[in-house]
Amino acid sequence: MSERVSIIICSKDRRQDLERAVVTVRKSGPTCAAAEIVVVEETDRPEPISGVRYLGIPRHHRGFGYARNKAVQAATGTILLFIDDDCEAKEGWGEALLAPFEENPQMLGVAGVVAVHECGLIGYAENILGFPGGGLRYAHHAQGHTVPTQHLSTCNCAYRRDALQLAGGFPEEARAGSEDALIAERVAQLGLCCYTPHAVVYHRTRDRLSTVARWFMRRGYSEMASIQHRVGKSPFLAYVIRSSWTLRIAVVLVIAAWFPPVVALVPLGFTLYYLAMLWRYRFARAYPSHRAAWWVVPFVKLTMDVGNELGRWKYAMARPVL
Repeated sequence: MSERVSIIICSKDRRQDLERAVVTVRKSGPTCAAAEIVVVEETDRPEPISGVRYLGIPRHHRGFGYARNKAVQAATGTILLFIDDDCEAKEGWGEALLAPFEENPQMLGVAGVVAVHECGLIGYAENILGFPGGGLRYAHHAQGHTVPTQHLSTCNCAYRRDALQLAGGFPEEARAGSEDALIAERVAQLGLCCYTPHAVVYHRTRDRLSTVARWFMRRGYSEMASIQHRVGKSPFLAYVIRSSWTLRIAVVLVIAAWFPPVVALVPLGFTLYYLAMLWRYRFARAYPSHRAAWWVVPFVKLTMDVGNELGRWKYAMARPVL
């Protein structure tokens, strides 16, 4: 490729994962073997890594948006590839991620597949549900084709540097997360972005319901923070009311108090929920690696929803509304 390429990895408290990610990137193909790798690590004890442009930053908890912007500033490439420190690049990753840029000079961003392997049922269920980075769900819908998208995750994506700059860089106000979703939304408004099923990374899974719940508490908190930064008070409150599981449950409780026989329908409600989730994610049965996890998808989805709602409440209790 004629344009200069830089690969960016940001890390915090995962040194072994970080070093493994660098190794897998270098081994993934000739493009990545020759490319500049920029590592930004938030740490109290900076330790440079051989063969990469390393930047250690103090543990000031300024968020990944800040770290990614520091990495972009340090990188010299015109096309920037992003991978998370707990991911492993599959062979041919860099070449596949760069191919859409070569085919279309107007392409601004490219997302790739975030897959899992060698994990338990909960980990595969996470992937069926589309976490992280779209997981199996995005790959299935692509059906082997490169397709337009507005959803890019820094666990596996690439941007033109100019597009990131025009979009204002990664939003640093979203310290709790979601900075990559916000920048993807802004870049997609500027021009064409796509998803390629040929650029694959393997992401480490949570694999325990308790860990999934904590993960989604952070996601719920960051969701509220990012939305409040993007919209005014009225749209924010409307979104909270429209999407709140707490309010939905409160409505059910009010109905049950007014008409107690409704309580007898609760088991039926859970059964219908379980069956509806199985039907919605039935595509997973086409993949032998994920087929057994299909049965636990409703339990993992419910855990995610509960964790997300708790995170939203944590934000509401900690932060004043606009």
